[in-house]
Amino acid sequence: MLRSVQYLNCSLHVPCSLCAAIIAVSALDAQTLDPTRFGEGIRPLAIPKLFEEDSAGTGSVDDSTEFAPESPGDDDLGQQLILQDREKQRWLSASADLFTYWTDNAANLSTGEQEDFFLGGQVSIAARPRISDRLYGDAFISQQFYRYDENDILDYEYFQAGLGVFYQEPRLLDSVLFFQGQYGRTTADNFSQEVYDSFSLLAGIQKSFVIDHRNSLALNLMGDWDLASDNDNLIHGEYIADISYRHKLMRDLFLTASYRFTWFDYYDVDRSDALNTLGAFVNWTPKPWLNVYLGTSMNFNESDVNVFDYQTANIGGGVGVTYRF
Repeated sequence: MLRSVQYLNCSLHVPCSLCAAIIAVSALDAQTLDPTRFGEGIRPLAIPKLFEEDSAGTGSVDDSTEFAPESPGDDDLGQQLILQDREKQRWLSASADLFTYWTDNAANLSTGEQEDFFLGGQVSIAARPRISDRLYGDAFISQQFYRYDENDILDYEYFQAGLGVFYQEPRLLDSVLFFQGQYGRTTADNFSQEVYDSFSLLAGIQKSFVIDHRNSLALNLMGDWDLASDNDNLIHGEYIADISYRHKLMRDLFLTASYRFTWFDYYDVDRSDALNTLGAFVNWTPKPWLNVYLGTSMNFNESDVNVFDYQTANIGGGVGVTYRF
């Protein structure tokens, strides 16, 4: 789960209205101010998945997909895919990402909204070796950071590690089942202040559908349950339904539109949230290892705690590199 930070100490760089809003929420009920939610909707949310060339049954619209030129016989024969030799499996990957966004509600609150720009980035290493014909291992570590221009009270870092498996189930149209144990640690003040630690279990199912050589859909159902943390009042479960549509504008240019619904169930406090996230992004991949993206997302959150009924818009983009080994 994406972890973010809570501060109640004022800073000369923090707008008074934002600081007052955070303190007011804390005075209302200190245990309902969830520091894990500030980063919602900033980028397309990560979903565990196999490397596309390994997931033979799911299909995708990627740069290596080649179809024969159109011909008068297509009405009888249909689209003709040019078969290619599969590359030797490369099950290790390393990636880095740098992005910047504008947001109209930096702290995700219903009062005291503040516009801001922020810079973020992440580095990660992942391993997904094939264990058997349809079973894959999954392990990763990643480090993220977020730095706000005006509201540096919200600056934080997030370390995450996970270990799990993927399984392609032929009786479910080659849908991919995944199970993953995760550890997350949020820090502040350039890693010097520990804010939040947690262990969670993520499980779900995903299925991709290739409509034609330009269009595809991906569906995901997931549950993410906190098992332990250093703050029992923040332990909660997340129940997620996700759909995304991908259109190939050009060989190296893609448009992605997505919708995600998340239900947050807090175990030890009287709070539950329904979060709707809409997103649209354009991705340019001039090289197989390079991705440049630009897009926007909108969050609509409804909560049992009225101060957390908020809307947030984010607009920005970034550049990422990924190498396979």
